[in-house]
Amino acid sequence: MRIGIDARTITLPEIRGMASYLLSLLENWPAPDDQFILFTENPPRHDVFSGSLPVQLTWQQVSAPRGSRVNIWDWYALPDAVRKYSDMDLFWSPANRAFPLRGMPQIVTVHDTLLQEKVTFSDPLERFYLCSITPFLLRKFADQVITVSRFSADRIHQVLGYPENQIAVIYNGASLPEQRYESPDEARRFLADQGIVKKRFIYSLGAESAWKNTKGILKAFRYVLKERPDSFLVVSGIQERVRDRYERICRETGIEKSVTLLGFIANPVRDALYQGAEVFVYPSLFEGFGLPPLEAMAMGTPVVSSSAASIPEVTGQAAIMVDAANESALAGGILQMLSSEEVRDQYRQRGQANIQRFDWYTSALHHRHLMQKVAES
Repeated sequence: MRIGIDARTITLPEIRGMASYLLSLLENWPAPDDQFILFTENPPRHDVFSGSLPVQLTWQQVSAPRGSRVNIWDWYALPDAVRKYSDMDLFWSPANRAFPLRGMPQIVTVHDTLLQEKVTFSDPLERFYLCSITPFLLRKFADQVITVSRFSADRIHQVLGYPENQIAVIYNGASLPEQRYESPDEARRFLADQGIVKKRFIYSLGAESAWKNTKGILKAFRYVLKERPDSFLVVSGIQERVRDRYERICRETGIEKSVTLLGFIANPVRDALYQGAEVFVYPSLFEGFGLPPLEAMAMGTPVVSSSAASIPEVTGQAAIMVDAANESALAGGILQMLSSEEVRDQYRQRGQANIQRFDWYTSALHHRHLMQKVAES
């Protein structure tokens, strides 16, 4: 098959959730004869792929005339460029948006309904486009929607009004570490050499978005410190523009000497943080899937997670789940995990069993089968 892709997510400075999803599928694609045309607005980043790929790629940069105001790239520039590739069998949008393409089958991966349910917009025009036009384009032009959890499938049907019988749930895979350390102590020695942390620690992810609940984990950590004064917390993923906000919370709660806030980190540091942590905490309040708990489990780290949205569907019984909106409950889950090595070993074993349900090659196989079915229909 020849498949066009909206590949803008892998040209961004930081490779986050939806970009990791696309890269992982391409790196595990089961049909080496398939050809992909990657449409981007900015120049492609050729360093995003970790090695040789089992597919053939062509990059096609498409500029948006008169800037990007009111999503000109979406409704004009990309459709105009796609018309020149009449031999494509299918167009795939892996990042939530459908495009007004005519005469070509289109599959859209909708990971979640965050934009419609959780985001507060300062620009009324942007809100109208994302909350009204985007769902309309999905209903009108998407032949099939792929989503990553049954929770998201239900929200897509309820919130976006997309037909339930045209939504396919295909789980993501669990990403394995690029760097495997012999032991948590070895990972911690690497982190100490990098000047990141020099003692045992709890690891969590943060971000600007309120539903990521960075404020919640920081405020919960003060309760952990009361019970275990030697505890230390590392939070990565903090955007520079909001660092002051979270540093202020640390000062106000008196935890600043026991917390390290990191920005976007390279994969070797990420792998060391996962593997060196006593506990990984995932406090998010809304996720369409949530890869980080699986990444932690794949690296042998016990997980404390939120019980919200799709997260229980992904973690199963392999994590201590709590109401992460409740700071004392979140702290209680962390303290329970820290209570003994036996508890942590139990959840490590559960985590290793749980990740067997999530494999990127299997996910890619299901994606490819569905795409072929849609292309031939």
